[in-house]
Amino acid sequence: MRKRLTAVAIAALKPGAKAYYVGDDVQSGLRIRVAPSGALSWNVAYRVKGGSPKTTSLGPCDPDGRSGLGLAEARERAADILKAARQGRDLLAEEAATRAAASARMSVDDLITRYAKSVRSPHRRGGPLRTSDDIERRLRRALSANLTSPAEDISRADISGLLDEVAERTPREAEKRRQTIGAMFRWGVTKGFVGHDPTAGTASYGVGALRDRVLDPDEIRTLWQWFGDGAGGMPVDVVAALKVQLGIGARVGEVAGMEALELRLENDRLLWTLPPARSKNKAARVTPLVGLARQIVEEQLCRHKKGPLFRTLEGRRALRSDDIGAALGNRQLPIAHFTSHDLRRTVVSQLDELGIALDTIAAVVGHQRGTKATRTLVRHYARARLDERVEAALTAWNSRLAEITSGHEAAGNVVAIRSAS
Repeated sequence: MRKRLTAVAIAALKPGAKAYYVGDDVQSGLRIRVAPSGALSWNVAYRVKGGSPKTTSLGPCDPDGRSGLGLAEARERAADILKAARQGRDLLAEEAATRAAASARMSVDDLITRYAKSVRSPHRRGGPLRTSDDIERRLRRALSANLTSPAEDISRADISGLLDEVAERTPREAEKRRQTIGAMFRWGVTKGFVGHDPTAGTASYGVGALRDRVLDPDEIRTLWQWFGDGAGGMPVDVVAALKVQLGIGARVGEVAGMEALELRLENDRLLWTLPPARSKNKAARVTPLVGLARQIVEEQLCRHKKGPLFRTLEGRRALRSDDIGAALGNRQLPIAHFTSHDLRRTVVSQLDELGIALDTIAAVVGHQRGTKATRTLVRHYARARLDERVEAALTAWNSRLAEITSGHEAAGNVVAIRSAS
């Protein structure tokens, strides 16, 4: 049956015991299927030049065009299909092939997932990267607007557009993102997942201003008092982690990830062993906890007897460096802006003022100093003595920190102990 279809004519169609079709007098090949339930759908019949007749559904029929194709849209769609058929092309098959090709291409999100898995793999040459979680988070932040896009379609212009805005605020972060994105895409090229690196040829954003912020004694005292007053509502575990960092000079991520099983009592000493998997140089490091740092860690052990000592508000996982950075960034600080790494730099500066030998300072904060031969001697022959020097250095710094935070600084309190080296 054929008739001139209009909105009124379509609304008047009634269901029968069986499905039936009503052809359109205006657009050849276009039909409405009326189901026994009363549901209406568009259908087009066509024959590709030199081929067999075909019929296919165009989807629900909705004269208003809200939940399906309206009459005008259905006629236009059918006209395109029949035009292609007369030219010997199957438009619907072409569109299906295009969709299949697009779905087969790896998305940016998939590429990030695979790359993160690769850098975490224990079978990776050089072993898993300690910073793999940070790498994945940086990639997802940098490419958040393009996660569903095919990775192959990301262009140099896309990368510049994403990073130029970041560079206006923080050139250093923009450059880190550029390098990280480039490393991922170059890996993707070697795996055959993508054909090019969109960061190739992009200009470096530089490293920005060198970070040399060191807190002076007045700032340390003000900050410590602010911590004691609640730090503007900062989570207590974040405050505790920052205090411990200021007590021992470790990287904030190392402190934040501290686990109960990493601590042990040896006689009356509390020792913290940073495992290789969480160490930047992939070497275990033993730090004796003394004074204020020990007190805070023992308080955390009372709160969290197993697992992470410093946790998110939900308590589900250990804090990370970005959690602490976000906590600092979301509050009005009592002193000029600083980062957690500035606290580490402050400890190093204060140890130097106390006259601690540079090699000992390096051991305290987990840096390698001296020649390869020197490091070999320390590793194999001077370990016990170095441990004693580390404990002496931290004890000296704890005394100085207690003086600063209490406001009872004694005159001439800097005592040179470089001879201990």
